Amino acid sequence: MDVGGLGLSQRENVMNWRLIVIKLMSGLYLAACMVSQPTPAPVTLAPYPVSTAISPAPYPAPTEPLPVAGAHQIYLPVITAEQLLPTITPIPPTAAPAEPTATPAPLWPEAINSLTASKLGLHALGPSDPYIMEVVRRARPRVIKSVGDVGWLTEVKAVSPETVTIGRIPSWEQDHWIETADPRQLAQDIVSKQLEQYRLNPGVDYWEGWNEFVAETPSRMQWFAAFEAERACQLQANGFKAAVGGFSTGVPEYDLMDDFLPALEAAKRCGGIFHLHEYNSPAMDCGVVTGVPAIPGAPALSVPAGPLTLRYRYWYEGYLKPRGWGDLPLVISEAGIDKINSPCPGQVGGTWRDFGEYWAGRGLGEDVRQGYVNTLAWYDAQLRQDAYVIGATIFTAGAMNPDNIWQAYDIHDVMIPLAFYLVSQR
Repeated sequence: MDVGGLGLSQRENVMNWRLIVIKLMSGLYLAACMVSQPTPAPVTLAPYPVSTAISPAPYPAPTEPLPVAGAHQIYLPVITAEQLLPTITPIPPTAAPAEPTATPAPLWPEAINSLTASKLGLHALGPSDPYIMEVVRRARPRVIKSVGDVGWLTEVKAVSPETVTIGRIPSWEQDHWIETADPRQLAQDIVSKQLEQYRLNPGVDYWEGWNEFVAETPSRMQWFAAFEAERACQLQANGFKAAVGGFSTGVPEYDLMDDFLPALEAAKRCGGIFHLHEYNSPAMDCGVVTGVPAIPGAPALSVPAGPLTLRYRYWYEGYLKPRGWGDLPLVISEAGIDKINSPCPGQVGGTWRDFGEYWAGRGLGEDVRQGYVNTLAWYDAQLRQDAYVIGATIFTAGAMNPDNIWQAYDIHDVMIPLAFYLVSQR
């Protein structure tokens, strides 16, 4: 910058200003150089252990341990020193004020042209967050679910035709129907009433039914099984497909699973899939054991399973595979961190936002977003051991509105590092 034409005091001011800028730039450069950014590496999957590789106590002791301190992956773009340093341009005294610079666009990974190998996908409350479709365009997830507004799933299929899409029409269930209405007739009536919505939304591959049915007794479960079996085959008769089940985390108890088998047989026969929910806290491996029953009445499995996450394996190892139904496709249609009767220490809150310090202590990353992606990566590695699992949808995107009761769970801030993780899995 030429300062020869300025007076002494003006030159001194300019030189002082330049000195301040240089010091600032040097500090930023040093800070940038101190950031360690290891290149993400694909998860290497090992076959199921044939022995008890997981000790049930003390926690944590998963079959595939979460990364130790210093080994976590950082699924965010590298920020170089040049990007941090400002561009200094003098403004002549008579020049008009410069227009404010635009907010830099978020840094996303380069798009891949085929489905990610990861089985992590998104649960969404409609398409209100533009990051959702950005994840679809760049990371090509294996499964996407939407509740309420499902019309945008047509765009998902246009961008990523192989992505499996699931839709749910909310808030039609009535508890007074249970064990009073004829379950088969009720299923026919529900399908008939919702048929036009199915026809108007061709982007949905599978339609969910009753959300988180409470099966407390054998008779209730038998009623629900009859309802879901009829719904699955009624949907197929009209050219659509059902996702049956939809059980909440940690239920049903093992002895009630047998009473739902007629619905799973019908789903297999009538082109449907099985779906259920799995949450955990303070990390996704909490309570997972091998060779020890994690839920009452269940057999000891030779594969990792838990009371909350990987509970689905009790369905498949204990009931479906022995009957030759082990290829019935499964979607974990809600998944993530939530404080739900967790048996493990370290709980500090209810949603992923509350566990940054805990995850940092386990070497999962100093940033809460990275910690969440890394604990989900452990879960993903387990899901990928099971060919029948289509994927798991992380709860939830599209709840940023302060009036939304699920705002605390919204994963807007996680979707960029999640996208980097997804594209790294080939």
